Amino acid sequence: MPKQRDKRIDAINRALLEIAEGNFRHLAPVSDNFDDIDAIASGVNMLSEELRDTVISRNYLNSILRGIVDMLIIFDTDLRIKQVNQKVCELLAQPESHFLNQPLDTLFDGRKAKFIKTLKDSLLKKEQVYNLETRFKTAGSGRLPVTVSLSTLRNNRECIGYVLIAKDLKQIQLTSDALRQKNDELKTLVYRVSHDLKGPLASMQGLLQVIEQTETDLPTLNYYISLIKQSADKLHSTLMGLLEIGIADRTKLDVQKFDVADCIYDVINSLSNYPNREKVEITLEANTSVRFTSSEKLFRSIFQNLVENSIKYHRYRNNTPYIKINAKPWRGGIDIMVKDNGAGMNKAVLDRAFDMFYRGNHTSSGSGLGLFIVKSNIEKLGGELKIKSKPNQGTEVKLYLPSLDKF
Repeated sequence: MPKQRDKRIDAINRALLEIAEGNFRHLAPVSDNFDDIDAIASGVNMLSEELRDTVISRNYLNSILRGIVDMLIIFDTDLRIKQVNQKVCELLAQPESHFLNQPLDTLFDGRKAKFIKTLKDSLLKKEQVYNLETRFKTAGSGRLPVTVSLSTLRNNRECIGYVLIAKDLKQIQLTSDALRQKNDELKTLVYRVSHDLKGPLASMQGLLQVIEQTETDLPTLNYYISLIKQSADKLHSTLMGLLEIGIADRTKLDVQKFDVADCIYDVINSLSNYPNREKVEITLEANTSVRFTSSEKLFRSIFQNLVENSIKYHRYRNNTPYIKINAKPWRGGIDIMVKDNGAGMNKAVLDRAFDMFYRGNHTSSGSGLGLFIVKSNIEKLGGELKIKSKPNQGTEVKLYLPSLDKF
């Protein structure tokens, strides 16, 4: 009997060792006699089952916490952090250890003392907090805009802690700002389109009325016709610019491989009849082997608007007006420079050069859409744009366009 008793005790010891190592499925044997040793074995087995259920519950809770897309923080009754989900660590750029056992205050900077007091007072009054806007402190000196909701965790009627859910407002604010910018652009578009179309039309109608109501000699009639033509050209320029914006915004990119130099030469040749083109010397330096995958249509539009601008604002004094174009492969795409020695721009004009409908001065004959179209198309192709300019010294535009082979 003693040997049998020793074996049963050894079995209980093994079960306890298995529990200590986290194996809760190993049970101690229990005989039908259910004596004192069986009672101990049964108690050990019950402990093992309880621990197994607890671990399953904890793992289940952790999986839920990981799946929550908002930040979730659990506090004890002293408002010390006991658990955070992965979203907290991700958005606040701190490891989990940075938060555990720290007070509520650690989420905020020193300027939020009044807000923290409001939260604590609400909890003391047993009030729940819903969607209060504030900022959490992130790694370094960063601040993350959030809305917080805080409520009590209860076991039956007893408070056992608090749970805080915080929503990241940064992306919402970025989306809201982008939408506000688009709405502002739309308002500007409606206003400027009505203004820029109404002006030339009114001028043409007035001139035609003068011609109809007065007797004019041939030189005067030709003069009136030239004014009508200027208004018609301005109207045409505005309409074509608007059409180009509309097409670029509505259509998907038609991507193909094309020869960069051939495309640029085609653009230059297409402008042979552009006003004052004959006064400007245009040169192109490009690797003849440069083939590039992108939207050829948007690529042509970018170059046409840049070259037109350089021709339009050329200066003809002591030096011959020129436009120098350079294209070369770079960073898996193409690096391009368009440089001229034209009128140039001061800083005030340069800062707004790519705004829709912006003209540097009241005497400008352009639609104010050329550089806006350039910037929009470069952004649509995933490119980058830099510009330098000085009054009476010319303008240099550098742009990088990635190859869209994987588009």
